[in-house]
Amino acid sequence: MRSFVSIVFFMLITHTVYGYADPKTDLFDVRILQNEAADSKKSLDDSLLDAIKIELVRLTGNPEFILQPEAQTFIQTPKAWLKSYRYEPYEQDGVRVGTFLVFEFDQERFYDYFQKQGLVIWPYVNRPVTYVMGSQLIAGTLVKLNRQNLSYSPKLDFRNKANQLGLPFEIPANQGQWIYPDSTDGFNPRIPDLLQGTDAVYLLSFQVISDMDGSERFKWQLFNRNGQSLMQAEASGSSPSVYFETTLQQLMQAYSASYREQAEFLGSLTLVVKDMTSVERLTKAEEALINLKPIVHQARLSSVSEKQAIFEIVYQGDYNRLLEHLQKIDDLQLIQDDAVIGQVIAKWL
Repeated sequence: MRSFVSIVFFMLITHTVYGYADPKTDLFDVRILQNEAADSKKSLDDSLLDAIKIELVRLTGNPEFILQPEAQTFIQTPKAWLKSYRYEPYEQDGVRVGTFLVFEFDQERFYDYFQKQGLVIWPYVNRPVTYVMGSQLIAGTLVKLNRQNLSYSPKLDFRNKANQLGLPFEIPANQGQWIYPDSTDGFNPRIPDLLQGTDAVYLLSFQVISDMDGSERFKWQLFNRNGQSLMQAEASGSSPSVYFETTLQQLMQAYSASYREQAEFLGSLTLVVKDMTSVERLTKAEEALINLKPIVHQARLSSVSEKQAIFEIVYQGDYNRLLEHLQKIDDLQLIQDDAVIGQVIAKWL
């Protein structure tokens, strides 16, 4: 297997397109599925402790963060970071099969604390979509885990684990051409065509093999859009739930590594916005900049004169990536930027 560093570098140079599997994904809502007897017997405090750990891993993109001293502030006082909690039904085909315990954490408090401590949040907009093709081999019978079959196989349904980690994904609707984790030459030429028309940056293939003696094996392989194999592994002796959690956390750590590395650095720039002809425009501009959290740490209005507003911005990570987010603001048109002096000139449309 390739070294982790070389894999991350390859992801960095090929990871140029980002997508959304679900634009409504909220990084501050943690949903704990209560459909198992063990879960239903847990106290609310125990479930909250599980949820705050999930939240920390999800926000940072780093499963090892909860082992670091910085995480103890959250783990020791999880209630201080909780905004609310509620129960929601978990239904399949209109039938209730379980219950979600949903913890909503205080977004603003997390942002403020992370920024003051210099901790990095991995933004959802920078998370690549993964196209997932799973299968199960039972005594020689192969089952392709498309959307429908996955719903009928609760032990193999990885979707809640992926949602908990904030990992966007897509699943095939039909049972057409399939990819299995058996590429031995490091390349699968069918993948580029399969991913056409999707937002996916990667394709994850996994297979659960159930043997006659009741034992199970789990193997998986990750490809990029070009069909090149990036990572793969095989394991046995655990439940599918453990396999999925371990695999998804490994993918998350690889996906987020390049962002976490460059986002440790803070930069600043001056944003000059012309045609600020009303208080309403100024208010909208301020709100738009604030909504760029966590990439924008601070957006301070320093002056307003002659229909021109000047903002001093502190941001994390790459300068060009910040420009990309500024360009996506409705009604804001960038006119000129100078990375050397750290100034961007724009106008409000």
